[in-house]
Amino acid sequence: MKKALSYRLFRLGAIPKKLRPELESEGIVVADEGMAGRFVAKNVKGPGRRYRGRVELFSGCLAVTQKRVACFTYGKRQIHIAADDPKLSDLFVDVPAPDTLLISFEAADFRDDWRGVLAFRFKTQKARRFFDVLTALGAGRGRPASGA
Repeated sequence: MKKALSYRLFRLGAIPKKLRPELESEGIVVADEGMAGRFVAKNVKGPGRRYRGRVELFSGCLAVTQKRVACFTYGKRQIHIAADDPKLSDLFVDVPAPDTLLISFEAADFRDDWRGVLAFRFKTQKARRFFDVLTALGAGRGRPASGA
């Protein structure tokens, strides 16, 4: 699968240089970078934020090590959870198509003053591998109860 254009031209969506040695020392189980994707915020309410159905395209990376799950879009940290954190079970993963990985969660599970569903849809040939590894770590299957 082709990498995102912004990754091919400008390396946007790569694993951050400062983080890569840490991830490698922790033992990368599965990782991919330069993935094209879509971020969806559904009925999200938070301090100074109101999104009914916001959609953004991105180029990003996702890495699962023996110690953590990390996701960055355009170099900005989006998901960063220790592998043994009980909140990992609040992440839901799904593979709606063979080359698509969906990670979604209730915003309130990670921020007290937020409500709504956030979802990251990645285009990657490693979708099934990510799904298997994340569910083995304790992530839920499917989507949050309020939909994604």
